[in-house]
Amino acid sequence: MTEQLSSEKQNVIVDAARKRFAYYGFSKVTMDEIAADVGMGKASLYYYFPTKESLFEEVVKQEVDQFFSDIETMLGEKLPACDMLRNYAGKRIEHFRKLANLRALGFQQPKETRASFMEIYKDFQQREVRILQEILQSGKKNGEFAISNPQQSAEVIIQMLYGPRAWLLKKIDKELDAETYHVLERATKEIVEVILNGIVKRR
Repeated sequence: MTEQLSSEKQNVIVDAARKRFAYYGFSKVTMDEIAADVGMGKASLYYYFPTKESLFEEVVKQEVDQFFSDIETMLGEKLPACDMLRNYAGKRIEHFRKLANLRALGFQQPKETRASFMEIYKDFQQREVRILQEILQSGKKNGEFAISNPQQSAEVIIQMLYGPRAWLLKKIDKELDAETYHVLERATKEIVEVILNGIVKRR
């Protein structure tokens, strides 16, 4: 029971921190404010998270885990591989928007969290390649895709999908607003269609 209560309290803290970071950004949020949001003393908050950086890292990790949980659910629906690739790209953009609004990407990423965030980022890329490889293998197996090496193709597709995001981060100096988000969304959809045009098996 104690462990369950501790876990529930930790989740409450993370939820409160997520809202703060999304609205104010990492640098402007204090542990005192988060402690007040959840109705506990700062000393008690430090019991769960010894630093603001460790709390921010947990927020990002949970966003990443939720993203891949949603993707696994989508893969379980047994959709055509073309639709799975389109859906994956769409969910990926939604995930990007959440992280951008947490100031967790590019220049928006606080230097205090850079090292730990890069580890999360590397793990995210590896998991992306595995997911895309699974989608491509499914498409190859059912005759949708004409590809010889799903793993290599997955790595190339990932590089292509990172293109619009890298371009956009050079263009903006604030969190991702609705207009820039739609620009990114349209660019990503167009890239996915270009990819599909190249790998869909001709009948």
